Amino acid sequence: MTTAAPLHARPSAKRHLWLISLTYPTVPLLGLWLALSLDQPAWVWLTTAIVFGLAPLLDHFIGDDEDDLLGLIEDEASQSLFYRYMVHGLLPLIYLTWLLGAWAAATHSWPVWAYVGLGIGHGWGLTFAINSAHETGHKPDRLSKWVALLMLAPSFLGHFRVEHNTGHHSDVATPRDHATARFGESYWAFITREVPGAWERSWRIESKRAARKGYSRWSLKNEVVQTVLMQVVIWGAVIAWLGWAALPYMIIAAAISTTALSSQNYLAHYGLLRDKRADGKYLPARPQHSWNTNSLVTNITSYNLARHSDHHANPSRHYQYLRSFDDVPTLPYGYGVMYLLAYVPPLWRRVMDPLVLAHVDGDMSKVLTKELAIAEGAKR
Repeated sequence: MTTAAPLHARPSAKRHLWLISLTYPTVPLLGLWLALSLDQPAWVWLTTAIVFGLAPLLDHFIGDDEDDLLGLIEDEASQSLFYRYMVHGLLPLIYLTWLLGAWAAATHSWPVWAYVGLGIGHGWGLTFAINSAHETGHKPDRLSKWVALLMLAPSFLGHFRVEHNTGHHSDVATPRDHATARFGESYWAFITREVPGAWERSWRIESKRAARKGYSRWSLKNEVVQTVLMQVVIWGAVIAWLGWAALPYMIIAAAISTTALSSQNYLAHYGLLRDKRADGKYLPARPQHSWNTNSLVTNITSYNLARHSDHHANPSRHYQYLRSFDDVPTLPYGYGVMYLLAYVPPLWRRVMDPLVLAHVDGDMSKVLTKELAIAEGAKR
């Protein structure tokens, strides 16, 4: 039985801790301001240094959210508009950061290494936009939907909302899910399946919906068509404003945010497999089918995304009352360190493969492997 860790602090005392998360998307702006004001373009690497340096150190020294500082009782969370619109309100800041980065790229003659650093740093800023879109995109109202799609547009990931909500959440921890990494699969092999797989699944989902409702798959009612057109218009407007000199920056930033999303998917479900019913169909996802971490810094900068076990078991649950569990597979470090491990496959396997095997008591029939994926693919 999966048990949630107990709540200790009162929700009213914790509400404004979430405002700390608003500082994260401003880091690329800070780096850009320092680079311009000090005439030292190396400052554009500030965001990257924080993501892979300062944040992991803080995660290590601050540790886990033992007293559930980031959790609330459901009643307060469901009644308060503060939590919802705090995320919605990030939309202007996200565009300000992205557009100022594009302006700097197009108007300043910086060395290539600084231009690349600008794109990478602002790409990590867009990663926060994807995470915000993930939160708003799970909400059923139209405002939240369009806020999510606009947040995803700079990364050219508008298809993510339908692909994630309808596809990934349905197929997670099964061979059908391209966003669940197989045991022994490297991150670099994983992204070659995950990135194109997301596009293919989103198009398949929307095509089936079109056929079911009796309109063309190429109709503007198709959400993938909607988002592609919207993204082309937004990117085109930026290029019309700043010229083609901004395009490499936009491509670099989008590539970084896209692969960061893949990194999160990779570490969140690596090797995990749902059990089957007697008829051969997979049982619903439970908290045990996601890798969890209760690291305070990771969660306060990701809207509790790293409490992934509860998110997948209860997708509609708001970020501010996602729970930590005592008996789910748990990552040994916060996300910053886990990303770095994922980029070096031998280190990743040395750390994670024993944890996967320990989770299933050494029973490889309970692990998602490449062989199982091939076997089940042949059945379909």
